[in-house]
Amino acid sequence: MNRHLNGGCQVPIAGYAEMTVDDSGRECVKLRGLVGDASGETILRAGAEGAVEDAENIGVDVAEQLLAQGAGEILATIYEQIS
Repeated sequence: MNRHLNGGCQVPIAGYAEMTVDDSGRECVKLRGLVGDASGETILRAGAEGAVEDAENIGVDVAEQLLAQGAGEILATIYEQIS
């Protein structure tokens, strides 16, 4: 998720992943992601879950959800401010 958003240590991107085991014994991962603006007034949220083997695709999915909500514009503004 962070790589897909071009995240770094100076931008407000957060991710939280949980590993679980479903009823059939399959290992699963649940990812929640956030992107906020510099003021903290706008916080975008997204999430996805699936098999551990699909972890990278789950991260991309969450990043794409955030981008669809406007994360690209928020992050571009922040990168302009810090460069």
